Amino acid sequence: MEENKSNEENIKIKEEVSTTCCKHPLLKSIMIGLLIFLGAYCAFYTIADWHYKTMFRHTINPDMPRRMDHFMRKEMRAMDAMFAEDAKLSRKAGNIIHLKQTKDFYKISIDLRAFDNNENNVQVTTSGNILTINGRTIRKSKHNEQISEFQQQYLFGSNVKLSELTKSTEGNFYIITIPIEQDDED
Repeated sequence: MEENKSNEENIKIKEEVSTTCCKHPLLKSIMIGLLIFLGAYCAFYTIADWHYKTMFRHTINPDMPRRMDHFMRKEMRAMDAMFAEDAKLSRKAGNIIHLKQTKDFYKISIDLRAFDNNENNVQVTTSGNILTINGRTIRKSKHNEQISEFQQQYLFGSNVKLSELTKSTEGNFYIITIPIEQDDED
């Protein structure tokens, strides 16, 4: 009988130990979290490896890095050409309007060739001591329409008479003359 008791006690102890470890909620949560992490890691590794092999196929196509390098250089040349075109346009825009100051007046020459040789495409307005020059050109072709606009402002001192400015056309140039007040401090 005593043997049965000790055997029963051993079985009870084993049952208690095994039931408390398997059904412990913290341990169960940790194990599930670990399995989810390992699954996500394996999925990420598989996808990253697939993309890497797709982008750099050294074993399948040894010319792939040279092709990518060629493509990148071609794109860089295209971008450089775009920037050079923008720089060329900005240099041309700087040559459209010329400002010259003399003792008696300011003379502003606007090249009308940039505005289809039409002085109606150029508007000159004043507001206080600010002179604003706006220009607009519309070029139409069979498949598209290109609109170019230009604006430049000048801020003058109080000795300039913007209300007395004169406008005239001489050849391909639109001339604006602005008189300067003379100080009589002789």
